[in-house]
Amino acid sequence: MEIRPAKQEDVKEILSILNATSLALIEKGINQWSYPWHENTIVGQLGFFYIGTLAGKVIATFGIKDLNDWHVGKSGKYLYQIAIHPKYQGKGYGSVITSWACQYARELGEELYLDCWAGNTKLKDFYSENGFEFVGDFPEEDYYISVFKCKQEG
Repeated sequence: MEIRPAKQEDVKEILSILNATSLALIEKGINQWSYPWHENTIVGQLGFFYIGTLAGKVIATFGIKDLNDWHVGKSGKYLYQIAIHPKYQGKGYGSVITSWACQYARELGEELYLDCWAGNTKLKDFYSENGFEFVGDFPEEDYYISVFKCKQEG
């Protein structure tokens, strides 16, 4: 999979991936994201979004933005909205994305954080198995999130 910054012409495909991923989550009883996604939301985040492609076809998207304080009380980078089209899930592309993002943050001299709903045991296990260490559970409105930090090399 190749990873590059998202461009304006990628918005429709990003929207399609986010909507397909959201529906798949809803079908599993995980109400992590709103559905449907709105194009103006994606356009407003174009400076932060990346896409993953296979043979030129967009199959994944995610964002990386600056993190200021937040739950960890530090600055760094925040990896968010990792979405892989359901047809391509379970094939190792999530690991490619998290590894790429950790390396990207290291090259910038920054720590990388991500989070998920605290009740999503499968995703928490995935993060732990893919180079992230658990930081803690933190309250968000009426639920808790689990925060993870990319482990340092060495």
